Amino acid sequence: MDNIEYVVRYILCFLAIAVLINCVMSLITLRPKKKVYALLVDVTNDEQFPINCYETSVGRSKSCDIVFSNMTVSRSHAVIALRKDGFYVFDTESKTGVFVNGEQIKKSQRIFNGDVIAFGTAVLKFYIGTEANDDIIHKKNAPIARATLTNLADGNVFRLEGEYVTIGRKKGSNIEISAPYVSRQHAELVLDKNQWIIENFNGVTATILNGEPIYTPMVLENGDVIEIGDFAFRYEENR
Repeated sequence: MDNIEYVVRYILCFLAIAVLINCVMSLITLRPKKKVYALLVDVTNDEQFPINCYETSVGRSKSCDIVFSNMTVSRSHAVIALRKDGFYVFDTESKTGVFVNGEQIKKSQRIFNGDVIAFGTAVLKFYIGTEANDDIIHKKNAPIARATLTNLADGNVFRLEGEYVTIGRKKGSNIEISAPYVSRQHAELVLDKNQWIIENFNGVTATILNGEPIYTPMVLENGDVIEIGDFAFRYEENR
């Protein structure tokens, strides 16, 4: 009798543990996911940083919501905030500034879907809602846009590699031009959905595309001629 009672107690204990485990697993699997209001996507490796709060801090400090180890990022660099009329990025007195589409913001600026935001040298693309997933899938499935810029003066060829190509007088630019009429950060080429887009940085002189100054980002086409200062380059695609 004692043996039977012992066995029954053992079985009941086992069943109780099994029920408890099942309840815990149900709570874990049924726990609602946080709503993702927006995404920041690193342009170099497609790493995604979800924005699921009304205010998201960005910086090098481990206390930030989005943490970068990049030394050009301040400990408390910026805040991305959702307001009634949309998203805003705030520079929280960073040392290297916050740039939106190549232009440094003074204190805060409203940001829109597809904007490129730079915190120091950490460059990310901003997406609202789930639009990032479709864009990333499209980009990964699309062939890489292989293209070059050829200096028309000396025939020197520059391969467009990665997703960002900077042009300017600043040391470290992908295409460095040491000339007085070229700004430190003069222009930038961005690979977006398998198309190269050129953007002027409002430098000392305008960026000229096929004889016309550009004021907004322009999609490049095979054979386009880009003029920066006294230098001219032909854009050529090699698909």
